[in-house]
This record gives sequence, C-alpha cells and structure tokens, in this order.
Amino acid sequence: MRVDIALSRRELGRRSAAGQAAVVIDVIRASTTITIALHHGCAGIVPVRTLREARAVALTLGNGALVAGERAAAKMAGADLGNSPSEYGRERVEGKTVVLTTSNGTRAIRTIESARAVVACAFLNVSATARWLQRAGADVLIVCAGRNGQFCLEDAVGGGMLIDCLSRLSDRCLELSDAARAVHLLYSTNRGDLLEMLRGCEWGREITRKGFGADLEVCAQVDLTDVVPVMREGRLVAEWV
Repeated sequence: MRVDIALSRRELGRRSAAGQAAVVIDVIRASTTITIALHHGCAGIVPVRTLREARAVALTLGNGALVAGERAAAKMAGADLGNSPSEYGRERVEGKTVVLTTSNGTRAIRTIESARAVVACAFLNVSATARWLQRAGADVLIVCAGRNGQFCLEDAVGGGMLIDCLSRLSDRCLELSDAARAVHLLYSTNRGDLLEMLRGCEWGREITRKGFGADLEVCAQVDLTDVVPVMREGRLVAEWV
C-alpha cells in the first residue's frame, strides 16, 4: 500500500486522487463533527460549499433535512446547526440528513472528484478508518483540510496518527511518500498530549478565544467510535468497522 498526503486542499491541484482511497482530515472540527453525527444515528451528511447551496439541497431533500453552516468558527445566520460536535447529539440528528457547509472540511471533501473512495477521519475514529482502508486495499491519499488552503498542525498530526495505525495493521511495510513520512514523525512528537497540541495550535487558540474551547476536548479523544463516514451517492454515511 502506498500512502501519500496533501498538507492542504490547495496541494490537490498538483496531484491526482484517481484510483486511490482519499481520506479527508479536519480535526478542528468538520471531520470530528461528521463522525459524531453519524455515531449518533444521523442518516447522512451532504457536504456542500455554500449556505445557499445547503438550503437548496435541504429543500430538495425535504423530510426534515437540517441545514448546518459555519464560517470563522461560528454558526451561520439562518442555519439549524453550526460545526460544534456538541450540537450533534442523538436527540437532534438521529434519522435526519444534515446538509453541511464549513470553512475548510466540506470544501476539501468537495475538491476530490476522481478518488476511488472518499472517507472522513478524525482522532475519534482513526483506528476504524485504518481498518476500513486496509480492507479496501487501495493506495491512500490523505487530504488535510487545513485552514484557508494553508497547513494546519492538527490535521498533519491526524494524518501521522492514521499512518501509524495503518503501519501496525499491515503485515508489509507501507510505501510512504516523504510528506507521509514527515507527518508520521510529527505525530510521534505530539502523541503524548494531543489535547495540549490542539490547545496550542493556531486554530485551536482561535476557536478557544471565540468560546469553543470545550470542542477541543471532544476533538482530542482517540477511538471513541468504530464508525467511518464514507461517501456514497453524494453523501457521507456511516459504515461500522
């Protein structure tokens, strides 16, 4: 298995995901929130680029579809939900489809067009994601959502954690790109205190200032669930591994 990593969604313009399993990581907070929602019985997450698109899709879906939107950490005006995992409890999302737009994560997901498969990964489901990828048997392209197209420490550490899980599952050595090898080393440096890493990184400091610091405690949990969000017919649905 070959493993490569794009350190932000802008890097995708320089490489192809064709034939690979693409794994989108947005630790703070989209992939964490998506995973929590599906863990709590959400019927599916439709990732879109804009709030206008989210409203149009939700109207088409009907059946109580929820509109979720976030920009600069805050819930967008007129949205039912923002991007805080605490908003996606079972009582709110069970059986519901959520149409979600976020500043970075959903845009990264929508950027990948040619991949053989697309899944979302957070610390919460990293081991389950590794098992899913091993069963899929394809080469892997990890996509860090980043922030405004730029590198984010937490997503790179998440990529390194996923590579670490894959390496422990595989009975053969992984073929790592230089970037993949680098994030694996970065994870090794930060694995001792993931919450402190999240609190200290740029985006973690900013969302704490904006009043969402409690979300980091959710984002820092490892292997809370065995659910893997997998893209099927335009929406992320739960696959339990």
